[in-house]
Amino acid sequence: MTDVLVSGAGPSGLVLAIELARRGIDLRIIDRDTSAPTTPRAFVVKPSTFYAAEQLGVLDQIFEQGVPVQSMEQSFEGRTAALAISSDERWPWHLNLGEDDLIPILIARLESLGVLIERGLELVRYEQSAKGVISVLKNRAGGEERVETSWLIGCDGVHSTIRQAAGIGFEGHDSDLHWHVLDAQIEGWPYKANHGMLYLDHLVVAIYQTRSAFRIYSLSLNHCDDSWTSLHDILRDVAPSVRLGPPISDVSFQCSARLASDYRVGRVLICGDACHAMSAGSAAGMNTGIQDAMNLGWKLASVVSGHADDALLDTYESERRPAGRAMIDVGQKNDDLWSTSDPVERSRAIRQFAVNFWAYLKNGGNGYEPVMGNYAASSISVGEQPSIGPGPGTHVPGDIGLYKANGAAVFLTGALSSLYNTVLLLISDGGLEAEQLVKAAIDLVKVSNKALDLVVVAHSTEGAAARRVLDFDENSLLIDPELNCHNRLGIAVRSALWIRPDGRIGSRNDDVDDITLLKNPLDAAFPGLLQSPALS
Repeated sequence: MTDVLVSGAGPSGLVLAIELARRGIDLRIIDRDTSAPTTPRAFVVKPSTFYAAEQLGVLDQIFEQGVPVQSMEQSFEGRTAALAISSDERWPWHLNLGEDDLIPILIARLESLGVLIERGLELVRYEQSAKGVISVLKNRAGGEERVETSWLIGCDGVHSTIRQAAGIGFEGHDSDLHWHVLDAQIEGWPYKANHGMLYLDHLVVAIYQTRSAFRIYSLSLNHCDDSWTSLHDILRDVAPSVRLGPPISDVSFQCSARLASDYRVGRVLICGDACHAMSAGSAAGMNTGIQDAMNLGWKLASVVSGHADDALLDTYESERRPAGRAMIDVGQKNDDLWSTSDPVERSRAIRQFAVNFWAYLKNGGNGYEPVMGNYAASSISVGEQPSIGPGPGTHVPGDIGLYKANGAAVFLTGALSSLYNTVLLLISDGGLEAEQLVKAAIDLVKVSNKALDLVVVAHSTEGAAARRVLDFDENSLLIDPELNCHNRLGIAVRSALWIRPDGRIGSRNDDVDDITLLKNPLDAAFPGLLQSPALS
């Protein structure tokens, strides 16, 4: 019997399939369409997806294909003002990369793992029991196939057949607003490719560059199959020196604001757009779905492989549903702002929006916190939040640079295991307590049957603790010569952290000399994983 059937080969379905295949889970992935989509829709790739791409092994590919955007400006009432500037030392504000360009990258990665998409197959019905799910698939010729799997995952979009058959509610509303995506050339464009522009005098017009053309998002109150004509007139008004070329593609669609009441019913789970529908004004639907898949992938693999019981899957909904709710609210708030018709009210609202957003950035906002979500309240986020630095439920910062023992530069997130749970120790200058902690952590990793990895961050390769790590595995030692990593994480002496496969902190224990404080939450989340009597 196949372990998992994934229905839907969009971004979330592909990411989930990659996460399962990387962990050796036997799966099938189907899609009713006979080919991958080529029409543009989702476009903005946020740093939350950079984290995912790093773990998936496609980070270089998406940056080769996309256009990094370092800054954004808005133009309104004849004035242009800075709206967003990337403050991250590693990532741009976002990446211009369409869903139609991302999907081939994900397909290639999945195929490299030996999994092919079965196209032209539609899941028409299913039945589940305590032992598994029997799904009926129909091909283009009308023939049917019965497939028995342990788990069924619906990544089949806003109109999800799997969600509906499971009786999962999808409360919310459909928007009266119409979004348009136009691909065309623009002659005489005065801005660099890494700069995005928002024109707000005519609802909203957002102009970005791809590797081959300009992609223009616009909003209208009425249906229109030809956004080119209206955009030609708008650009003549707001940027008279430029010339809009003929349309390469011109797509129109309406959005919804809906959220699934449940993400799991027994052995059936939903993911991505099947869980949430949000306005293009959030610029985050695809990114949110990818984070759903990253959250579900390692948990489902842990259950299938016997490292955890299926109660772990309940944390998927408790962690990701609030993020879906938050991004739906962001999109609705933006739609309400941009569609305000009263001139005085609109002027006041947009000016206030610019002021609020600038203050948000000055206070450390990065534009993608709601997509990531904060899992501090999760049942598998153990311990209190520290006074300084990230705590349980928070993602490890992606821009912390370190060095391997051989001197090669590496980012902390790139060094952490993306397949397994990681024991992360920060031991500063070492000492007897640090050496004892390292020894206990090595013993913990050894009895985990390769389900735990070890990463130790030290001031240098000198000292008994660092040498013990080198004797165990030189790839487990990272050097923090100026203690920048320790300072960023708010660690003065030493700390032991459990890092989940999705890069989240599961548990953090500062000034610790007893690995038991780290072992206990691992035992709770993964019963039976650590079997050594000496560690019991």
